[in-house]
Amino acid sequence: MYGEFLIPGYGDHNVRNALSVIALCHYEGISYEKVAEHLKTFAGVKRRFSEKKSGTQILIDDYAHHPTEIAATIEATKKKYKEREVVAIFQPHTFTRTKTFLQEFANALSQADYVYLCDIFGSAGKKKGL
Repeated sequence: MYGEFLIPGYGDHNVRNALSVIALCHYEGISYEKVAEHLKTFAGVKRRFSEKKSGTQILIDDYAHHPTEIAATIEATKKKYKEREVVAIFQPHTFTRTKTFLQEFANALSQADYVYLCDIFGSAGKKKGL
């Protein structure tokens, strides 16, 4: 066994990302101890599973704009907050992306307990429906 690592993030995608970092650092000769030290404190990046509390509610802001990212965010939320219902509020960006991935968006969002859809945020300079 190479070692044991702890990461603060939730979800399979965060585990896969951490494993990639571990493998690359091992390849580059960075010590196990240094990698473990930094991984356990890596809080992630802005607007990726950013949590805010408001009363008894927990709001998770995630700039997921692709179905795979949406599915990963919902999956991570369900793992972290097993006892809670997941309410997804989604604003699609660009008409073209929404049209291209319509079924994939529907599949990803169907993992949530409730879904609210906002109007599509259109790309600057593009006409509606293109």
